[in-house]
Amino acid sequence: MKKIQSNKTKLDIPVVAGIENIFLSYNIAPAAYHGGKLNGVDCREVMKLAHSVFSDIKNYLLSISHSDRCTNEVLISICDLHADISITLDIISSKMWIKRGETNDEDCTILERALRQLDHLWSKAGLSFTPKIHGILYHALHQWKLLRGFGDMLEDDLEHLHQTSKRISDRTSRMRNKTQQAFSHSKIEAKLNNKEICAATSAVELDAKRTFKKRKTDTCARGKDAKLERDSNRMTSLQTIEQKEHIKMVSFYDDEKGRILASTANED
Repeated sequence: MKKIQSNKTKLDIPVVAGIENIFLSYNIAPAAYHGGKLNGVDCREVMKLAHSVFSDIKNYLLSISHSDRCTNEVLISICDLHADISITLDIISSKMWIKRGETNDEDCTILERALRQLDHLWSKAGLSFTPKIHGILYHALHQWKLLRGFGDMLEDDLEHLHQTSKRISDRTSRMRNKTQQAFSHSKIEAKLNNKEICAATSAVELDAKRTFKKRKTDTCARGKDAKLERDSNRMTSLQTIEQKEHIKMVSFYDDEKGRILASTANED
């Protein structure tokens, strides 16, 4: 089997498989438990690496010759358009992950610009406005402004809360007295959410960590520097995308419909 696979030429390999191999080179792979589609972590990687990923996909598709393939100009436009959509989504998600009460006016301005650009790009690509994308474009900003960020209320954080609640339930599930069980559950939950207890726990964990010598900057400082660099790159990308002119993508159905209507009009 390995010998047969190694002897395959480019024309023998399906285009979809070739694109999947490009994703694999970036450690991005469909998850079997997720219906054979990309999970949330991989989608974030696609958004973060959109420049490189879609550049490789574009070069790969341009290297394939087929009688039904679209022109090079259309192919390049489609790849660039979807790369810009992924980059814009990365900018939006970076602002929406800000926790409550930590936003500022600059974050709001950037988010508004990115949402306008996403609406424009989504229409240019001819993509369907699903309930999720509708919620992001037309409702998320209003909620984000009211709460001044909701990064600690997203799916990952809620899933963490579910896991915490499950651990508490496992500790109290064997209690026969249901009143005492509920009381113990609420008491443990209150301790976990107490700010003073959380601060003391964090301090103890921090003191227990090893201290490394000859370190120029600590982990927090490096993380902040990396975030500032990412935000700067995102702003540069947003400014570049805003200045681009994208052509309207026409589906095969719309193209055929226009051709038939035009031929009917000519006959009349």
